[in-house]
Amino acid sequence: MLEQTVNLKIEEAFPKLKATLSEKGYRVLTEEPPRQICFKQGSLWGVTPKTAKKIVTINLQPNDDGAMVRCSSRLAPDWKNITLIGCAFALILVGLCVWMATDLNTVLATHQSSFWSWLIMVGSNVDLAVAQTFINLTWALAVFLLAIIFLEGAIVIYVHYKIDMFTRDVLNQLG
Repeated sequence: MLEQTVNLKIEEAFPKLKATLSEKGYRVLTEEPPRQICFKQGSLWGVTPKTAKKIVTINLQPNDDGAMVRCSSRLAPDWKNITLIGCAFALILVGLCVWMATDLNTVLATHQSSFWSWLIMVGSNVDLAVAQTFINLTWALAVFLLAIIFLEGAIVIYVHYKIDMFTRDVLNQLG
């Protein structure tokens, strides 16, 4: 949560804040003039603290010097859900790739048919070049997907801990 005192009365700070948000095209979800405004900002495809979809709540309270502005940001549920679903789907594909690669390796070692052996069979013989290509391809895909999952995890952690960067910019515009 960020806090900042601005040299504006609460009655002046609220319209200025709302105008700034409207000017930037942010969607106001709720407002209770002149005390609170809640809005959405960012995109489902955002990968930085400023571009990730979030919900920001700004509370204003009068004080001796003007107005105390308190902001809190949280990631939008749909941003978190699409990230989680994407990672889960990628993890399922990693499992499928590892299963396929190990199964095909077993076929090469034992020359026995298995669940995935039809991919590398020509007639009743194993095509070694095709087998090695499929094995290398599935391992490469598994590694690529794992890298994507770790990258997505790093993005989530980074965005989570730096989510208030955007809110700090909004507060700085208030003065």
